[in-house]
Amino acid sequence: MSLAFVLSVVACRATGETDTTPIGAMGKVMQLVFAVLSPPAASSMHVSLEHNLMAAATSANSASTSADLLTNLKSGYLLGANPRRQFIAQFIGIFFGTLAVVPAWYLMVPTKEKLEAFNPPATNMWRAVAELLAGGGFDQLPPSAKMAIVVGALVGVCLPLLGKLLPKAAPYLPSAMGLGLSWVMVYSNCQAFAIGAVIVWIWTKLHARTADGYSVALASGFIAGESLIKALIAMAATAVGLWAAR
Repeated sequence: MSLAFVLSVVACRATGETDTTPIGAMGKVMQLVFAVLSPPAASSMHVSLEHNLMAAATSANSASTSADLLTNLKSGYLLGANPRRQFIAQFIGIFFGTLAVVPAWYLMVPTKEKLEAFNPPATNMWRAVAELLAGGGFDQLPPSAKMAIVVGALVGVCLPLLGKLLPKAAPYLPSAMGLGLSWVMVYSNCQAFAIGAVIVWIWTKLHARTADGYSVALASGFIAGESLIKALIAMAATAVGLWAAR
C-alpha cells in the first residue's frame, strides 16, 4: 500500500505536467518491486502470477483514480465549483457508473470467446511481465533490461536535481516526465502529441486569443470523441453480430 501511494503521487505529477496518466507504467513498477520483495516459489507459480497481477492492478488503479480525482477537482476549481459537493457527486456517481458500465461491458464482450478474440497490447504486456517474473523473479530479466532500469532511475533523479541546483539552466533541460512517457507510450500517441503541439504553436502565432480560448477544448473534444466513437462501434458491431446469429 505504501508503494501504491508513492506511485499515485507520481501519476498525479505526470497528469499535472503532461495531462497523461502512465497507468501501465505504474503497474509495471509494482510488478518489478513485488518480484524483488516476494520472490516466487517454484512450486506455486500460478499463485505468484496471481499475486503479481493483483499487486500491479491495485497500484495502477490507485494511480489512475488519484489522477482522475485531481483532474476533476482542478476543473471544478477553474469553474468555481464546491470541492465538497464535487466529492459527494463523484461518490454517488460510482453507483450510477457501475449500473451503466457493467451492461455496456457485457454488450461489448458477451462471452469468454469474444474476450479472447481481442488483442489488447497493454494486457499482453502485463501478462508477459507477470509470467516472466513469476517464473524466476527479478533475476529473469535480461542484463540490458536491468541496466535500462538503473539508467532510467538515475536520469529521472538527476534531471529534477539539476533544475533545482541550476535554475538558469532549468528551461533548457528536458522534462524527466516527458522522457519517461516517451518510453512507455505507443508511437501513434507520441506522434499525435507532436502534431497537435505544432498545430497549436502555429495557431498561437496566427491568433493567440482564439488559440488560448479554444485549443484545449478542441483537443479534448477530439480525444473524447475518438474514444466514444470506438466504444459505440464496438457495441454496435457486437449487437449486430448477436442479431445476425439468431
